[in-house]
This record gives sequence, structure tokens and C-alpha cells, in this order.
Amino acid sequence: MYKTLLTLLFFFSLHFSYSQDTIVYFTDAIKENINPYKKASNKAYESNDIAEGKKLFDSLVKTKLIGTKFDDFNLKVYKEKNVKINRISKPIFIITYASWCVIPKGEIPALNILAKEHRRDLQFIVVFWDKKNDIKNIANKFNDYIKVCYANEYYARDSHIISTVKHTLGFPTSIFIDENKNVVNIKHFENIIKLKTPIKEAIITSYNYFSKDINENLVKSAPKNKSFTTN
Repeated sequence: MYKTLLTLLFFFSLHFSYSQDTIVYFTDAIKENINPYKKASNKAYESNDIAEGKKLFDSLVKTKLIGTKFDDFNLKVYKEKNVKINRISKPIFIITYASWCVIPKGEIPALNILAKEHRRDLQFIVVFWDKKNDIKNIANKFNDYIKVCYANEYYARDSHIISTVKHTLGFPTSIFIDENKNVVNIKHFENIIKLKTPIKEAIITSYNYFSKDINENLVKSAPKNKSFTTN
């Protein structure tokens, strides 16, 4: 009964869906809907109801965030010049991390392989919620097909992306954006690799996990007259 009331409270607290003709920016959708979500989500996690918390997050994404226009964030790239989201002409796959969180075994090599395979049809971006010096040891583990970026409360110009993305979606989180910068999907991804898993098996498992998600989102975001390749 508690779970049902909690879910209903969350759904009825959300604003009505937007018209298809209305351009709604991601940050505006977050501002309008994050308070009822946080209230319901906090209650769920306080009761150790992980499944209900996940259900609430997935509902927020599906009903209020998918289809919004992702903001033109200015990202600081570790090895390159800053890049603005709107200057990237391809769909974008963003993954958010923090340097103090251990990235599962095999995940970085798997992402490197996928980024190379999808170099023509997809831009991979990894965002660490850290200062530049904090990621110097890990940034070099990603290949040149992945833009390794960083954002932190320490930098005044990062306040917008920190408050909108980090403090609302949490991490690790993936965000898939189509070439028109519309949000296609957002998800929390879990560590599915056990500590003693052999490295080759870990890479294959991570590769299959992310590949399935990426290809499904590419199909969703592709114009009807456009196809994509992975080689």
C-alpha cells in the first residue's frame, strides 16, 4: 500500500506532459519536476526500497526528460579546447563519473572499443565531476575517440551543469542525445562485473552491455531515411 501511494504521489505531483510542438529544455524540465521526484525518491530510499527508487527515476526520465532539448553546455575537455554541445553534429553518448569512484574492471577498454567502432555516427563524452588535476591519472586511459571532460563546484562556470545534471541525476549515469540535441534516454547503469572476473570476460561483458544500449538508442534517434554503421 505504501509503495502504491508513494508512486501515485509522485505521478500526480508532476506537471502535465508538454505539447509535441513545444520546445522544452532539459534544465527547465528538471526544475519543474525535480522536487516531487526527490521527495518520493528520498522516502523510497529511506525505506531501503531500491526497486521503488529505480522505478521513480525511470518514470521521471520516460515521462518528463525524454524528448527535451539538451542544453548547450560548455564542456572543459582534458586534452583539447572546450567544446559546446551544439557544435557536435553527431548524436552524443555521455557518461558521468567521479574520480574517487572505482570504475568497474573492463569498462574503459570496452568503451574505447565502442567509441572507435562508432566514430562516424556517435560522439562519446565522459564527464568527471572533478577538478582537472583529479583526473590526470585516469584521463589517459581513454582513447582519442572519447572526449574526457571535467566539471566541478570549484569552477564558477560549472554551476549550471553541476546543479542540473550532477545534483539531480547522480552518477554513474548515461545520457544519450540525438543529432538535434534531443534527449533520447537517460539511465543509471550498475556494476555488473564481479571483482574476480577475468579481464577479458569483464571487457566482453561491459562491451555487450553498452553496445546493446547504444545501438537501441541509435535506432530510436535515427531519421527514417538514415542508417548507421559501426565500422
